[in-house]
Amino acid sequence: HGCTSVRTMTRTMMTTVAPLSAQVVLSQPLLSLVCCLIALLVIIVYKKFRFFTQRLVMYLLCSCLFIAIFSLNNIAGDSPGCAAKGFFRNVAGLSQNLWIICIDVHLLIVMLKHGSQHHLEKIYHAVVWGVTLVFSIIPLIGNHYGHAGLWCWIKGGSDYENVLRVICYYLWLMLLVFGGGIIYIYIVYSVMQKINSYDGSYNPDTERSKEQYRKSIRPLLLYPFVDLLLASVSTANRIQNWANPGNPVFGLALMHSIVSPLWGFVNALLFLLNKETIKQLHPVRFWQELKHWSKTTFTFTKSVDTRARNLEYTVKDEKPPDSHAADQSFEDMD
Repeated sequence: HGCTSVRTMTRTMMTTVAPLSAQVVLSQPLLSLVCCLIALLVIIVYKKFRFFTQRLVMYLLCSCLFIAIFSLNNIAGDSPGCAAKGFFRNVAGLSQNLWIICIDVHLLIVMLKHGSQHHLEKIYHAVVWGVTLVFSIIPLIGNHYGHAGLWCWIKGGSDYENVLRVICYYLWLMLLVFGGGIIYIYIVYSVMQKINSYDGSYNPDTERSKEQYRKSIRPLLLYPFVDLLLASVSTANRIQNWANPGNPVFGLALMHSIVSPLWGFVNALLFLLNKETIKQLHPVRFWQELKHWSKTTFTFTKSVDTRARNLEYTVKDEKPPDSHAADQSFEDMD
């Protein structure tokens, strides 16, 4: 009787709180959207994308941004619009998980082989987008995208669609939790070993290791840890649902629905709370940098357009207009 009353109370709480939690959940993507846009603007304006580690963060934030966009407004019913939105939401969510896995793997490779490993960037893109597209296209066969509770996604109305959810999303989320967790523990252990082995005397190898840690490891170290915590909530709820489908745990379900839309907000916050970034976000400094960036971008675009028009007139064997002005603008750029 005690178990029955607990189950009844849990279902009653879920029925009562569901409308409120749905409103909260559907408003959270806007927070992630704004924070991701600010973080990406900082990366672009301050040209942080010139550094490989910052580009990895930029790719992750782009995926988080698209998840926020495709989670903003739900589309009622199993319409073609909802199916398209579900497809792009799976693309964004799966690519987000895979970029975090890539960051884990990248940190491990840097720890073992040393160096920046820039040549791996193309491989990361090939793996992330190859896997993402293949496993996002599979549910399109048979029209399995549609209305899925709070969002448009894989519908989940049959056993096959539940299997699709596992194969096309949760399998990779669990890989992030368990595989990424093991890698992260090893990385932290290795870093702590190197720190403890430092005896204060000058050693070229030690200095190189410290510089490598500062440039290639420290900027990325918190992202896998925080995303691992976020993914653990969703994974725990899904495992409980599969183990005991008739008795969902209200707390896990509520935490899952709250945490899922916050990935973009949390990752953007990690980037924005960096000491260097906080200094760059000073209103006066940021406004000056933004004006300089917009002026440089406009000048470059105008110069490219002028050169294109000059090339067109040259092909026609005609004298291009304002050729002296065009040459002068390019001299100013140099």
